[in-house]
Amino acid sequence: MVIPDESERLQLLAASLEALADDVRRGQRVRLATWRQRLVGSPYAGSAANLAAYLTFRHHDIRDIQDRLSILGLSSLGRTEAHVRTGIATVHAALEALLGDAASIHRLNRLSRLRAAQGGTLAARATALLGPEPAERRTRVMVTLPTVAAVDPRMVQELVDRGMDVARINGAHDGPDSWRAMAEQVRSAARVSGRSCRVLLDLPGPKLRIAPLPSSVGKLDLKSPRESLGATYLVLDGSGAPGTSQPVNGVEPRIAVDPDWLERLDRGDLITFDDARGRPRKFRVESRTPDGGVRVTTERGISVVQGTVLHREHKHSGKSSATVGPFEPSAGTIAVQVGDVIRLVAHGPAEGAEQEPMADGDPPSIACAQDGVLRAIEVGHHVIVDDGHVVTEVEDVDADRALLRVVSTRRPTERLRVDQGLNFPDSAIRGQGFGEDDALALDVAAEVADIVGLSFAQGPEDVDRLITELEARGAHDVGVMAKIETQLGIEHLPEIIVAGAARRPFGVMIARGDLAVEIGYERTAEMQEQLMWLCEAAQVPVVWATQVLESLVKTGVPTRAELTDAAMAQRAECVMLNKGPHILEGMDTLIDVISRMQAHQSKKSPRLRALASW
Repeated sequence: MVIPDESERLQLLAASLEALADDVRRGQRVRLATWRQRLVGSPYAGSAANLAAYLTFRHHDIRDIQDRLSILGLSSLGRTEAHVRTGIATVHAALEALLGDAASIHRLNRLSRLRAAQGGTLAARATALLGPEPAERRTRVMVTLPTVAAVDPRMVQELVDRGMDVARINGAHDGPDSWRAMAEQVRSAARVSGRSCRVLLDLPGPKLRIAPLPSSVGKLDLKSPRESLGATYLVLDGSGAPGTSQPVNGVEPRIAVDPDWLERLDRGDLITFDDARGRPRKFRVESRTPDGGVRVTTERGISVVQGTVLHREHKHSGKSSATVGPFEPSAGTIAVQVGDVIRLVAHGPAEGAEQEPMADGDPPSIACAQDGVLRAIEVGHHVIVDDGHVVTEVEDVDADRALLRVVSTRRPTERLRVDQGLNFPDSAIRGQGFGEDDALALDVAAEVADIVGLSFAQGPEDVDRLITELEARGAHDVGVMAKIETQLGIEHLPEIIVAGAARRPFGVMIARGDLAVEIGYERTAEMQEQLMWLCEAAQVPVVWATQVLESLVKTGVPTRAELTDAAMAQRAECVMLNKGPHILEGMDTLIDVISRMQAHQSKKSPRLRALASW
């Protein structure tokens, strides 16, 4: 029996909940009216209604109501993302039951059945986009494929066998032939393993990166293997063409050598040499290539220049040597320190052209590969290079150039290089539609991909444009993954979701690298949580991306912080790992962590499995 004073408090609390429910209903109706045209005839309409309700609900500060509900042992509405109005109504009915309203018991039964039905929608949408849940875990694993995956079926097979559920192809690197080869490797490996593995192709997106810098003398520098499982592949080339310093369209770097010496090499031969830094190194001969080259591997970092002498020792034919020929010119770099000034110019040098020499005292120049950025920046704005390795501030700007003062660097001296990312967190810079690179990637995606990644999604019009392009190519069933990596993307996320999910399988990638640079690292942890909540309310799957187990994948040794990050990632429908030499160890660790954590946590809800440690 409820005592009089307690009855009055319950009635006041019930009235507060009723007022909250009424306001949520009104706000939901207003927001849905703005989306109505997109939702006509769409099966996404019910989820959009829940999203609209959630957005209104979260405009209220209900901490006082939550405290009062918790004291009563009732739900504090902290986990209502998947069923906002039903959740509020359930708690209100429970209060009415405490006040003696017999009819509220029937309402509670009906509402509980409705909540159970709503709970499976997100899981179904995740399956439609990302493929079926693996048998052993709920959270899927996505892996970014390295360039060598186009020519190394062994690597891709191991990735699929170990548990890769989605293979990501980065359309900002390599090229159409390489992308097709990677996709075919994934399909083949999935058939062999009997596992599902979807293919995601990311569009290159806006060219917010440094344009080519003046070239320098060519050489081949490779760090300790980063793009293969234990070794780096390259090709000794006797065609007479200059060597290459970087993989091109999925083809390994090439070193020019004498063709007669090359002809005498056999599988398994060891080739020794002192590299340009005086370090003893060796190659192992693996196979011959269709064009007459010889594929070799190295398990150490190397630096090779024209004139490096390669030695081959054979038990029958004795010793023989060859001298490395010239390389194609290497991309230039610019060294910068705090206090330096850099010119950001409208256009870099034309392809193959030399940059005009600087007058004494002139600062070095860089250009952004995308036109129009000078029109969007102002004095005092920040321009950030390479995910925060270099932070600059605009000191002066006109139609032709901006002067950028370096205000911080990660190391005492940093080097600016071609293709390093540029972020303009204070500037409203948008992409300029789909360029030639995006069109090429879309052509391939329509052929071979299950999902297209929309880089720098900033508004519903970006999604509309992508879907129009896909439909023009006959790709009516290809899913869309909107990558949220800017402040504009955050602000327009509800509209982005409705534009995509109303028309085809759709998901959101929290691209935490660029996002942290754009909004500030101190806000990233809070924002990634809010994005997760919003997507759960929208009933669309989330990919947790960028620097997951980064140290482990790159060096073989994890940090404690990144293991905690991986545990938090379990709440997403998919977690993305980047490429690296220890990717298999990274996958094993990630799968172990998320499999353990799913017994303890489901989205925001703790799962109280029995503890075994005490």
